[in-house]
Amino acid sequence: MSMDKIRESSFLIMENATIKKKGLKTLNKALALLEFLSINEKETRKGTGVSEINEVLHLGLSTIHRMLTTFKMRGYITQNQKTMKYFLGIKLFELSYTVQNTKYLIETTKSYLKQLSQSIGETANLAILEGKEVIYIAKIESSEVLTTNIKIGARLPANCTALGKILLAFMPEKEFDNLYEDNKVLPSLSPNSITSLKELKKQLIKAKEQGYAIDKEEYRIGVNCVAVPIKDKTGNTIAAISLTGPASRFTLEEIEKKRSYIIRISKEISNNI
Repeated sequence: MSMDKIRESSFLIMENATIKKKGLKTLNKALALLEFLSINEKETRKGTGVSEINEVLHLGLSTIHRMLTTFKMRGYITQNQKTMKYFLGIKLFELSYTVQNTKYLIETTKSYLKQLSQSIGETANLAILEGKEVIYIAKIESSEVLTTNIKIGARLPANCTALGKILLAFMPEKEFDNLYEDNKVLPSLSPNSITSLKELKKQLIKAKEQGYAIDKEEYRIGVNCVAVPIKDKTGNTIAAISLTGPASRFTLEEIEKKRSYIIRISKEISNNI
């Protein structure tokens, strides 16, 4: 790609960065700078200097220096001390690696979720833990008329869901304590949600011992759920799957009957990760 082409691509970046009232202005400029570094590094393999950035993006030398210093401090870029040129850093690779792993996890799990949902007749979910929240990253909706209606991308407090509880149950104890050290009262989504840290720890010990967690209308009144962990080849818990259904149909008795099946499926998934 010629320098003219690089400038053309960078112009489009800046056009996106200056769309009115669509995002924070400073953040847009910072992202435009990263995208320009990416384009330039891919084509020239020589890194990028401050003057080159300003020549194309016109952000101002002081603004560029502040952004580069911040990105460098956070590991998003590195600097060659001889040439003073900037390159993309390892942090971006780590983020990319996480995205690829999540994509692979979804692709590997999707057929099993479909099998679960069709066999049991309830909604099957896949979620990961981020901080104190579970994020739903895949699901197969029940074919029944009455469903739970949890969207992909939804974030819920971990203490209020079976998925969250099973993921917390297999978290190293020190990591858990650091995560919840400032929490005396936990968030609540229903009258049945666990709001006591002491009670949550008690349930997590039980969930780890039995290999599954149950949400008895703790996320929402009228909704029950059972969740089991997904582990990688080293034995680390990296995600969880669950079956969710209306409490009137997916009763605790039904969960007890089906739990061995979902545990078996989780082990099959883990073996294929």
